[in-house]
Amino acid sequence: MKILQANKFYYHRGGAEKIFFDTIAGLREKGNEVQEFSMNHLQNLKSPYEKYFISEVDLTGGKNIWHNFWHLFNSAEVETKLNLLFKEKGKPEVAHLHNVYHQLSASIFKKLKRSKIPTVLTVHDVQVMCPNHRMIRNNSLCERCHKHKYYQCVLGKCVDGSFIKSKVAALEAYYYWLKGIYQDVDVFITPSAFFKEKMIAWGFPEQKIKVIRNPYLPPKQVPPLGDKILYLGRLHQEKGIRYFMESLLLLRDYPVIIAGNGPEEKWVEEFIKKNNLKNVEMAGWVADNKWEEIIKQAKVVVVPSLFYENCSISILEALGYGRLVVATDRGGNRELVIDGKTGFLVSPENSTELAAGIKKAFSLSKTGSDKIIASATKLIFENHNPAEYVKRLEEVYEELINK
Repeated sequence: MKILQANKFYYHRGGAEKIFFDTIAGLREKGNEVQEFSMNHLQNLKSPYEKYFISEVDLTGGKNIWHNFWHLFNSAEVETKLNLLFKEKGKPEVAHLHNVYHQLSASIFKKLKRSKIPTVLTVHDVQVMCPNHRMIRNNSLCERCHKHKYYQCVLGKCVDGSFIKSKVAALEAYYYWLKGIYQDVDVFITPSAFFKEKMIAWGFPEQKIKVIRNPYLPPKQVPPLGDKILYLGRLHQEKGIRYFMESLLLLRDYPVIIAGNGPEEKWVEEFIKKNNLKNVEMAGWVADNKWEEIIKQAKVVVVPSLFYENCSISILEALGYGRLVVATDRGGNRELVIDGKTGFLVSPENSTELAAGIKKAFSLSKTGSDKIIASATKLIFENHNPAEYVKRLEEVYEELINK
């Protein structure tokens, strides 16, 4: 098959990009011809299709603010580059979009529709429902925009606390709704059953949504458990970093590593200093070559998510490396962390319960730990097998092509 894979970033930035690259690799391994479409950026990996990528779009502001605003809805460059790609490399039989919002413009959806190319969209986050793609307002869950009440995003200044940014996000959401952009998507893929149910509750047609869980290939040899608590990820409000830090006030006897960076980094440093948390090490952003070294030191990996997780790559990686996971019961987390069987679930937004869950994991005997690790390994093998993931995708593509 000839398949277009599109994502706005062409470098390793987050979970969506990992799945994007893994999907391309898996499809090519099966003999499919995969075209790539993305945006130019200094951090981009090399691609044989980079001549067809659009120019970098900086949505943080600057002198091109009005040009970038209109780009959200209509982009002549997206149209031109896709036309060139199709002319020189041939029109794909099917298109699979990942995280394309904003930078790749609504134009990518409209162009594919006009070209009569069936379109698949993997829903990596809640962007299709929530203008700020988090469903977080005032440091708590929010679904006020339910069924197209996007003006709530403006009232709450939900995007970076900015009235202007929130207004732009709301206008973009209204545009997608009123123009029927998502109606033109043939199949939505959700990596968790939770996201499928959430989309149905928000008005998306059930018959268009298929659950295909994120692929993950664990290491052949699982390293022995370390002796530390590990937080590995962005230091961001939505990730529950503040609740995690508050839980550490009850965990002073346990060594802790905080690996990552983000907008809450300064707050975290000040919290450590203010509360004299001498057991906490700030490791900063972890590069690929340092990641394995860090996770080997952990006994417990903590995922204290505030927002709705989908199919967390962080949890998959921690389970795959035989770490004990303590996660909040939010979104799709419970599909990976089955409480007491593959890890431990705790109530969200509750630092006391989070600390108790971490202590519970540390109190396990070796026999108890081994049992949980074995169950987690089995879950990954059964639900996240990369070969099965590619097979399921090919079935979706073929069904659309045959129509």
